[in-house]
Parts: sequence; structure tokens; C-alpha cells
Amino acid sequence: MVTNIGKYYQIKYPTKTQVEIWFLKRNEISGRKIAKQRDVTPAFISKTLKEANKRIKSLLESTAKTNKITLELISAELGFAKGESHIFNLTAYITFSPENGVQVWYEHKGDCVTCDELIHCRTILLKEFKERNIKLENPHLQPTTLGEQLFQKLEELAK
Repeated sequence: MVTNIGKYYQIKYPTKTQVEIWFLKRNEISGRKIAKQRDVTPAFISKTLKEANKRIKSLLESTAKTNKITLELISAELGFAKGESHIFNLTAYITFSPENGVQVWYEHKGDCVTCDELIHCRTILLKEFKERNIKLENPHLQPTTLGEQLFQKLEELAK
């Protein structure tokens, strides 16, 4: 959700409650079950989830715009977007998760072994797999390969 403040725009991040409910729903827990767990009405869950998805979609779109990425696929429900970076002429992926926040990834074959970001990238990608309950055969793969597997699965789920 974007709020117009004069000539500037303010992006509203989802609230803690919105993220919690969005995360539970993303993990295939029914709205009725979430409502029962939280002792609220299903209507409250539905309204909260709708607003969370709106804000997450806005985050993904704003991140794409800031990074000059033209989106071709977006799923607020998955916290995932795919597009083309005009700056780098590469496929780009944007993810949102409660633990990692918003992340931008560029498709490339890097030399992960010599990269200073090896541990950082691996840690974030492994968290993404875990949070999304996506089965990972080999967690010891290089981050570029982990990313390929993650984004391929997310793209399949988003279609």
C-alpha cells in the first residue's frame, strides 16, 4: 500500500499481526483455523490477510521500481516477484519473508567460493527454503545453485 504525501510516496509495511497471519496462510493453514487459534472471527482474518497481501504486493512493486526491474510475475501470497533488470540486463527475483524482509536477487553464475557474501547469501537462502517449507535435497550447494532451485520452485507455485 502506497500513501501519497505531497510529491513523495510512503510505503506501508505490513504490521506484525498482518505478517503473522500472512505467514500462517502461506503455510497452508486455513483462515478458520487461524481465527480459532487467535480467538478472532474469520472475517477479521480475511480482512487482515487482504491488507497484508496488498502491502506485500506494494513492497514488491516498489522494490522493483527502485531497482529498475520490469516485473513479469508477482505473487503477494508467496512474497515473490520475477522480472528483468534494465540496469544489469539480467533476470531479477524479489522475495519477501518475515525473517529476511525484502531481498533482491539477480540471476548469475557467480564464483561463490571466492565471494565475500558466500555465508550471508547461503544463510538467507536456507532461511527462505525453511520458511516456505520447500524441500531441499542438498543444503551444501553454492548459493547461486540454491537460488536457482528456490526461484524455480517459487515460479512454479506462482503460476
